[in-house]
Amino acid sequence: MDEAAQGRLRRWSALAAIAFGVVGIGAFLLGRPAHTGVPTTLGVAVAPTLADQSQPGGSVDLPMRFAAAGDVGTGGTEEAATAAAMAALEGDNPYKALLLLGDNIYEDGDPSKAQDTVFQPFADILDGGSEILAVLGNHDVDSGFGDAQVAALGMPAPWYSVTFGDVRIVALDSNRPEDPEQLSWLTEVLASATERWKIVIMHHPPYSGGWHGSDLGVRNAFGPLFEQYGVQLVLTGHDHDYQRTRPIHGVTYIVSGGAAQLRPTNLADFSVVAWSTYHFVDIAVWDDHLELRAIDHQLDIIDEVVVEP
Repeated sequence: MDEAAQGRLRRWSALAAIAFGVVGIGAFLLGRPAHTGVPTTLGVAVAPTLADQSQPGGSVDLPMRFAAAGDVGTGGTEEAATAAAMAALEGDNPYKALLLLGDNIYEDGDPSKAQDTVFQPFADILDGGSEILAVLGNHDVDSGFGDAQVAALGMPAPWYSVTFGDVRIVALDSNRPEDPEQLSWLTEVLASATERWKIVIMHHPPYSGGWHGSDLGVRNAFGPLFEQYGVQLVLTGHDHDYQRTRPIHGVTYIVSGGAAQLRPTNLADFSVVAWSTYHFVDIAVWDDHLELRAIDHQLDIIDEVVVEP
């Protein structure tokens, strides 16, 4: 393992020690082979001390962090367990934002249920200062509640962008991939973005080996723009599982729709990992790379990947 990779593992281990107050949380999975099905319990890895991460003067170098979860909208016990795992991992380095990847309110998107499906389950995260960045899923709009849910969840519009330092997060309405207004807006936003990191969140996956499969309309509408303007990471839901693609023309695509319900999934020819297990995605933004971990209810890491500019 080269020095850069060793440094990445040490940084994650330090964060784990902060979050859990222990010296290890689960085996790191860089290079883990692709799998399907429910993961087995991982072993315990011993973390280096925080002194290994200290900067001059004794400060600890910590990344900007985001948490992502898709298809949360049941208000049930599995969603609550996902939120609890997220809160347990947050530790002393709070998430800047909670990224909700659509189907936020089952079955029909009725915003009167938002307290039960969003605000109450994730209260610990939101009370810590994280803001909600949500997108609309098919269940959120099919009964005509899309605009009302936009207002209820504090979204500025069905599509929008937000910046955090050197991170640009672009939220899209994948229910309307061919909308000319959205496409024109997306082109302008990506073309003018100067941030190092460009992360897109939306509901329907352009690449998926899961129950619904790839949404070719979304792929054809948005994919060329992602590639042209250097988007590094796309986070989606819709399929109730976890999947990660290999980089496709420079873009890594994640399906994270397993926060509250599960369906079977499969490895596609573009996939690296496919799990049918409850989880959320923890994203750490460093100056020179992103580190993503998919975390299950037992706080085990089911996938980990480094994304570089």
